[in-house]
Amino acid sequence: MRELDKVLDQNEKVFWEGAPSFWPFFFGRSLPITIFGIFWMGFLAIFFIISSAAPGPFNYFIFITPHFWIGLFMLFGPTIYNALVFKHTYYAITDKRVIIQKGWIGRDFEMIDFDQITNAEVNIGVFDKMFGGGNTGSILVSTAGSFTYTRQGAVQRPYTISNIANPYDVAKLLKKVSHDVKTDIEYPNKMRPTENPGYQTDYDPNKK
Repeated sequence: MRELDKVLDQNEKVFWEGAPSFWPFFFGRSLPITIFGIFWMGFLAIFFIISSAAPGPFNYFIFITPHFWIGLFMLFGPTIYNALVFKHTYYAITDKRVIIQKGWIGRDFEMIDFDQITNAEVNIGVFDKMFGGGNTGSILVSTAGSFTYTRQGAVQRPYTISNIANPYDVAKLLKKVSHDVKTDIEYPNKMRPTENPGYQTDYDPNKK
């Protein structure tokens, strides 16, 4: 569901927008945990069989242990969560920034200005190959501040445009727009006139 108008500035132009492909997005985010949950519950099944042979209230002991509810959550939690998140996930590249819309209760937005972008890369995952026909993938956008700090030090945490169609074409557009806008902002630094015709110009990505 597109809700970009909540954060778009007046006269901000959207050059590209789109939503993730459902099956690569769905399985890529939930299947690994679900598989682990299957093994977890399979291990607990042994104790369930043992407890079912026990007398009295011990028959139901397995159902009140936290291990059972953790396994149940791993089986169904990510699946339900991703199904709810998917319909609110949307992406856009404008003449000012990258916008990532997400959230399943309230609407959350991540906005990355072009002058903050340090690197971008395309990632084609296993589930893109399996369920996206090789035509979907993710774009990882890094900034100087996109780090998570752990005991081992800073770990890169890029912003992710997940499982979109034609990721290479979108990455090329992102690179071109980012480069052109950053150049438009920074040039000419030494000879900037009183009325700067640079950043406030009507930017067109199709101009050579």
